[in-house]
Amino acid sequence: MDENAAREAFETALCEYRPEFESFFLSRLVGLEFTYIDETCRVRFPVRDFMFNPQGSLHGGVIAFVLDAAMGHLLKHSLGVPGATLEIKVQYLAPVRGPYARCEARFLRKGQSVCYLEARLFDAGKVLAAAATSTWRVSKPKEQPARRQPISVHSERQRK
Repeated sequence: MDENAAREAFETALCEYRPEFESFFLSRLVGLEFTYIDETCRVRFPVRDFMFNPQGSLHGGVIAFVLDAAMGHLLKHSLGVPGATLEIKVQYLAPVRGPYARCEARFLRKGQSVCYLEARLFDAGKVLAAAATSTWRVSKPKEQPARRQPISVHSERQRK
């Protein structure tokens, strides 16, 4: 593992994260880049060796996180309110080794309180590597929790 790259990614995430969609710590650590086209959320990220499992490919937990994040961001972007994952099913179809991967999420069905979404993750060679379906509870505007300020665990120098 490239320890310097892992440290740099962690330090960058510490400096750049914000407690909001597209900028929360884990999305910054993984390097997610979000774009929206019509009712689709596309996510691209670099596949780095500190994300690998012992077999030398992208860890399934990272894949599940990216699929879930793409669907959650699409829901928030399209409906204007966040949601909560009620259920997610991930199918792992092929290993991902790099140098990047991309994911695309879309709605299967929209409801007022529950939505169904799907996402697919592809490796750099455009091979379908994973697919997910999920059920989401749509938050009502009054249910949105108050935004909390992150606890600072790093120096002020790193935040600049």
